[in-house]
This record gives sequence, C-alpha cells and structure tokens, in this order.
Amino acid sequence: MPREAFERFRAIVLREPELQVRLRDIQDSETFLDLVVKLGEERGCHFTSEEVRAVWQEARRAWFERWL
Repeated sequence: MPREAFERFRAIVLREPELQVRLRDIQDSETFLDLVVKLGEERGCHFTSEEVRAVWQEARRAWFERWL
C-alpha cells in the first residue's frame, strides 16, 4: 500500500540525518517530490509523487484545522 510505504520512508528519513539534509534545502516542490520518490524507491518504499502530494495536503489541512 502506497501510504504505508510512504510512512516507512518517513521513518527512514527521521533516522537518517543525511537524508534530512538532502531534502531540507530543496525550494521547488516538484523537485522535492521527485527526489522523495527516487529516494523512497532506492530504499524499497514505492509510491508516486501524486501520493506524496496527497499526504502532504492532508497533513497541511490537519494542521490548519487544529487552529480553527
């Protein structure tokens, strides 16, 4: 399931500071999404940029709703 694969990748990123550095400085969202998908695939976590975008938007919406 793509969502589970993405969550596994997030856990990997949290454990690997070098991945955090690679992702942190990217300004362009499309470049960021492409790199997330590539790095995920390299670690056996398969998902698409569209799936990452959906998770990203869901998290953003949940954050905003906390403050309403």
